[in-house]
Amino acid sequence: MNLEQIWKNTQEELKIILAPAVFQTFVYPAQLTSLQNKTATIACPSNYLVDMNTKRYYHLFKSALDNQSKQDNKLEFINQQPILTPAQSKPAPLFETNTIKTSPHSLSSQKADLHPRYTFDTLIVGNSNNFAFAAAQGIVKNPGLSYNPFFLWGGVGLGKTHLMQAIGHELLKDNPNLKVRYFPAETFGNELISSLKSKDMTKFKSKYRNLDCILVDDIQFIAGKEYIQEEFFHTFNSLHLSGKQIILTSDRKPSEIDRLEDRLVSRFTGGLTVDIQLPDYEMRTAIIKQKASEINLNLTPQAIDHLAKNIQSNIRDIEGKLREISILSQSNQISQVDTAFLLQFLSMPQTASDSKNDISPRHIVSTCAKYYKIKTGDLCGKSRKQDLVHARHVTAFLLVDFLNLPLERAGEILGGRDHTSIMHARDKIHTLFSTNPQFQKELNQIKSEF
Repeated sequence: MNLEQIWKNTQEELKIILAPAVFQTFVYPAQLTSLQNKTATIACPSNYLVDMNTKRYYHLFKSALDNQSKQDNKLEFINQQPILTPAQSKPAPLFETNTIKTSPHSLSSQKADLHPRYTFDTLIVGNSNNFAFAAAQGIVKNPGLSYNPFFLWGGVGLGKTHLMQAIGHELLKDNPNLKVRYFPAETFGNELISSLKSKDMTKFKSKYRNLDCILVDDIQFIAGKEYIQEEFFHTFNSLHLSGKQIILTSDRKPSEIDRLEDRLVSRFTGGLTVDIQLPDYEMRTAIIKQKASEINLNLTPQAIDHLAKNIQSNIRDIEGKLREISILSQSNQISQVDTAFLLQFLSMPQTASDSKNDISPRHIVSTCAKYYKIKTGDLCGKSRKQDLVHARHVTAFLLVDFLNLPLERAGEILGGRDHTSIMHARDKIHTLFSTNPQFQKELNQIKSEF
């Protein structure tokens, strides 16, 4: 079997298991350029696709390619325009109806390495990101002036990259000639090292310092890398002094990034720093409806409610669970997914949604006290010992978020605390859950005891 046929079969296999939108965006533009010594080189037309396919879809590409090539392969994704097949290289007819013209905005977005779907039109806005969204609107109206730099932080899968790239799309929509560029911080570091090796730093500096707007993802990856931090510091200063827009994302706020130089922390906090929280129930419901519609997954209202109450992590987990449901429903020839199907085929507990009404506030308090090995009296008492405060915050979070109790009622249960204390506890646990995988396990273990 030749290279072209292997890749065609690989794509067909991926087309079956992936949602149409995912396949069209990440798999269809890719091209297998070589397969030698059990190493497959796959060309992608942008750095963004290289990054996403490597981080998110590597195992799917590998499984399909291994299956078709009958061997265990190592995959390498590279940024390169795919080699066109003879069929793809045929000249276009002189006259063609319904021709789709590529707009200047679309061409600029591709050049900027922006994902075509990461726009404001596809962004779900709720309590967890409405402040960040409002700030983004201000940036679009006055780039380089309103909030510069704009620093977004929060756990994985909460939509930081989507919001950041949506700003880029909107800027280019208003002015396609703007020089906008999205890139992960890791890419900046890798290109810097390559430029040092090739002794071509002038070209590197020109590439990054002559832009009108930079969108830098996962800036925490430059921490501890002295020379990369040095070069990024000068790049930042050059752009900022010229009034160019700088947007950064991280999994934590600047002051909490270990081994990040103080001068960079100072620069990053010199504009607007906004954290994005976990989506609440209403926002999760809206996300589920939108994502299900995109992959043609028909869910009953009860099934949507069940999913929204059970998947309390991030947007990426919601997308992954919906893809799993879609595949299962297709393989079982189910036209409409209901709650019974979810309980039968998925490892999702019934407690969080269907049995919630059977759980009393007292049960939550006693469960938390038992888990943290403290007395319920101490949990609801006035002691400010660190272990007691943490347990109290978790209990407050569960009373408000899990049982939907009013803040005032949760405060009464926890020893007569005011609603602002409960609100602080809830928000703190939200942030901890979104940024700390170990705590996610801890909280899920407590919930499993209900």
